[in-house]
Amino acid sequence: MELTFLQRKENFMGKAELLQNLRQITGSVMTLDKEFWTAPDFSAGIAKGIVAELLGNARTEWLLKFFAMHTEQYIFWCERESAANPTAIHQRGVNLERIKFVNSSGDLQVPLRLALECQHYPFVVAPNRFSDIKIFQRFQFLAEKSKSTLFLLGNQNFSQAWPIALQLEINFSPDGFNLWVQKQKYGMGL
Repeated sequence: MELTFLQRKENFMGKAELLQNLRQITGSVMTLDKEFWTAPDFSAGIAKGIVAELLGNARTEWLLKFFAMHTEQYIFWCERESAANPTAIHQRGVNLERIKFVNSSGDLQVPLRLALECQHYPFVVAPNRFSDIKIFQRFQFLAEKSKSTLFLLGNQNFSQAWPIALQLEINFSPDGFNLWVQKQKYGMGL
């Protein structure tokens, strides 16, 4: 049986309304009016409650400068093996008492999910070792609900996962940082 245009529209609107109702029930109302964090060399800012992927040779340096701009916020930093240098982080003006470092030899999904669910960390950082779209969807939903920004540090190529709202390639330049936007769902461009 072929559906008419109006029937398809009603069916689609029913799904959209159902999704909106589910978001209201769980306390996660998605709005287009996002709040934004100010960011170095990125006038558009970083939306709260999103999954962001960072690539490039200056991604960690830029992220530390970003954290130094937001001195009151707590940070959850999760890795497989310890790669972050606390001395270097402190030298960049980030108070180490604000950062919870977690080394997890197993699956990073569990500590990241717990960090997002607790709603205590506005900033969550982890390597991007994920490929399953369901994992990105879960992270996006939890980030949106907690208004936390999940920064996934990629290696070579951007992920093709649609739940990632912001993809930035950040490299060093003579003037500081050179940012290239691969994808940006919220806010205005550079």
